[in-house]
Amino acid sequence: MNTDGHAPAARLSADERRQQLIDTATRLFARRGFSGTTTREIARAAGVNEAIIFRFFPHKDDLYAAILERKSAEARTDTLIGALRDTAASGDDAGVIRAIVSQIIEHHRRDPEFLRLLLHSSLEGHSFARQYRARPFAPFLRFLFEYVRTRQQQGRFQAGPPETLVRAIIGIPAHHGLSETLMPEDSVNDDDAVDTYTTFILKGLLAGPAPVERPLLESSRD
Repeated sequence: MNTDGHAPAARLSADERRQQLIDTATRLFARRGFSGTTTREIARAAGVNEAIIFRFFPHKDDLYAAILERKSAEARTDTLIGALRDTAASGDDAGVIRAIVSQIIEHHRRDPEFLRLLLHSSLEGHSFARQYRARPFAPFLRFLFEYVRTRQQQGRFQAGPPETLVRAIIGIPAHHGLSETLMPEDSVNDDDAVDTYTTFILKGLLAGPAPVERPLLESSRD
């Protein structure tokens, strides 16, 4: 045992140790929140003394930054936007919506800790959620805004504030992820959800047929 009561830490390379600390901090932050987790608790969970953490991350905020960097890389936003642009260019609106819905649902299913991080960050007023939105999420939002606005200009989507329609597109699958994370006992099959949400969202976006103008004489008889 070490003098601080910890078992000797397993020998890891510097990169492996840094990754282990990020993994541990992510897990604890997702469970207890940013303000509710101390570096001492992270050290205990990682099986190291607190000095090891400060060797890699001099300040607690440096851990947040490392988590943000990793989550930004995992988002692979550039790859997603590239695929969406190709699908949109082909005129396949159903394909665009399905890809967005599938990506959001799959992301929440694969990484429920991330959703908990965002929730804790927002509730605590921590900057993590804002920083994530400003970095990997912002290009995706810009693409979606331009996509909706272009389709409106082409007469394919209904009129309305593009930013509101974007929020509706994202909100439905995001709520699915939230429900699956917080209320797993009411789980819904992901494949069924993707089919249903895609159809529902697309029907809401598509512009309906132009109203039939009634002859003036006919309308005057009413």
